[in-house]
Amino acid sequence: MQPPDFFFLSTVIFAIVIILYAYQKKKIDISALLASGAVGTVALLTVGVDWLYLILAFFIMGNLITKYKYGAKENLGVEEGIRTFRNVFGNGGAATIFAIFYLLTDKNPVLLLGFIGAMATATADTFATEIGQVHEREPRLIINLRKTKVGTSGAVSLPGSIAALIGAGIISSIPLLFSINLDKILIFSIGTISGFIGCNIDSLIGATIERKRVDKHMTNFLGTLSGGISAILLYTCLLYTSPSPRDLSTSRMPSSA
Repeated sequence: MQPPDFFFLSTVIFAIVIILYAYQKKKIDISALLASGAVGTVALLTVGVDWLYLILAFFIMGNLITKYKYGAKENLGVEEGIRTFRNVFGNGGAATIFAIFYLLTDKNPVLLLGFIGAMATATADTFATEIGQVHEREPRLIINLRKTKVGTSGAVSLPGSIAALIGAGIISSIPLLFSINLDKILIFSIGTISGFIGCNIDSLIGATIERKRVDKHMTNFLGTLSGGISAILLYTCLLYTSPSPRDLSTSRMPSSA
């Protein structure tokens, strides 16, 4: 058994430092600290060290974007408090499921698209919420486009939608840095589109059944799961409708383990 290489060790150390720093700054509580460590460990053991950077990027950007115009959010009563394991479940649970099934299916690369779609959705939703709340004072409910107050579950806005696309695009661009034998533009496009779709499904769930049957964390989980499934479905549609389909099974994305 070969010892871990420098890239692997440095990534693990970086991840531990980031999580501990967030805990020390009271951005997350002890339950979120442990849950984040569990999600990261599963990612390392399943999809590999490269793909852990999608989770790290979301974690870092999520905390940074939360600080954006924080005073204005406090005045509106929509500021994000300390995060718990429920936040980790809502944002990272679906990606973890795709990662586990990736390993269980002999590293079927299609499931990596699900992983990307789930993380792109989590990022898109966070960007949409944190940006939309301070740049649109009269958002509209996604189900009927009626004006509603800031912070209402299921509310959408143009600034939030633009931010969602940007967030999904940033996460989906990270795999472009990996050494993979696959059309990278395809990965970026599917990740960005599925992240935006998942974000809007999250809003639909928030406007319909949230608070009645589920809480916001379950809404986030269902939204990210939908984003991952959307990514797989988008690829499947391209595979069977494109004149030059790209077969992921013959251009396998390495696990980077």
